[in-house]
Amino acid sequence: MLIIQKAGVEMYAKSLKCTSCHKEYPLSPLYECQECGGILNVTFDYNGMIAEELKKEKKVSNKADLLPVKSECLVNIGQGNTPLVEAEKLAQRIAIKKLLLKYEFCNPTGSFKDRPVGVGISKAVEFGYKKVVVASSGNGAAAVAAFAAKAGLEALIFVPESTPPEKTKQAAFYGAKVIKVEGPYSNSFKMAKEISNSTGVFNLTTTFINPYTVEGDKIVAYELFEQMNGAVPDVIYVPIGAGPLLSGIFKGYEELKSFGVIDKLPRMVGVQAEGCSPIAKAYLAGKQEVESEDNPSTIAGGICDGLTGYAKDGTYVLETIKRSNGFAISCDDDSIREAQSWLATDEGAFVEPSSAAAVAAIVKSLHEKSIDKDAKVVALLTGHGLKDMGNVKLSIDIPTAPNDLGKLLEIIG
Repeated sequence: MLIIQKAGVEMYAKSLKCTSCHKEYPLSPLYECQECGGILNVTFDYNGMIAEELKKEKKVSNKADLLPVKSECLVNIGQGNTPLVEAEKLAQRIAIKKLLLKYEFCNPTGSFKDRPVGVGISKAVEFGYKKVVVASSGNGAAAVAAFAAKAGLEALIFVPESTPPEKTKQAAFYGAKVIKVEGPYSNSFKMAKEISNSTGVFNLTTTFINPYTVEGDKIVAYELFEQMNGAVPDVIYVPIGAGPLLSGIFKGYEELKSFGVIDKLPRMVGVQAEGCSPIAKAYLAGKQEVESEDNPSTIAGGICDGLTGYAKDGTYVLETIKRSNGFAISCDDDSIREAQSWLATDEGAFVEPSSAAAVAAIVKSLHEKSIDKDAKVVALLTGHGLKDMGNVKLSIDIPTAPNDLGKLLEIIG
């Protein structure tokens, strides 16, 4: 056990480093750079053991080694190791050679948020917190509530008043205190930040405010590396609000490249809904900085984040997209609904609108020739369809049959 402890993440995680002015800080409960207010990133000092394992086995046997959490503080409810499924029928429908779907909705609470929240709650335990707070559009709320229950922590959750009842009820059922906040998501973000600053509870809002949570998103890259036997996708489509999932995945691939086990990086595509697309608008306009949107509106509630008060998050993600030679794109609600239906009927994947936006964006990209039909494409399906039943539209009525075989056969036809 002592040898494992010495080889573990306690030696790998090194510091918090500002992405703007590059000032470094110890690994502590810090939310932004004290010098310039910039976003903080966890730095690592890996030894050669992980690189050797990756080269030999094409995987990291203990992915917890890649996280900035002491092993004895890790909180696990079964997150990660989600399926990667080839979508043959859907690929044929949209005329692309190879389409792979990463089923993030298979995480325990039904969304990818279990990854960042698992790391965040683990750090709360490590730092000795008894209470956490989060602002969420719903999926993060459920994840924080579930992990807090597992860890024995109190959870205070702020959600927009428009949050689907499926998500608020799920979070509340885990025992968290859920409060609806008037207005868009940014208002909930503001409330969580003020509560954290005034009362000292640990803020687990999964934008970039907590530097540790993004490390959970990073593990997606390592799983894809393993599932694709060391191959790298040409393009990865990620639905984004603030965008830490996209940045986290790309960080994982940059680490893999630094280990010498891959020789190229994937292009990262940030997918937004037209009714809330501050990052996509900045990209299309050729701007270097992202401007917030005060009154966003879309059926894709999971990515409906106008970034009011923290537009720097969007700017950071925009920089990541450009560094990957990728792009940002937005899709209208009708195309998102259509993609949601295709995923269900072609692939048996029932996802919420935010997830379906990734497929809608692939279709739009092919039409605009932003990607080639022969490209090896991965789409992140971030949340389960049961989380937002209010936006499920059926074009047929479900009949009620009498308890009579003859009449039942007439209905069946």
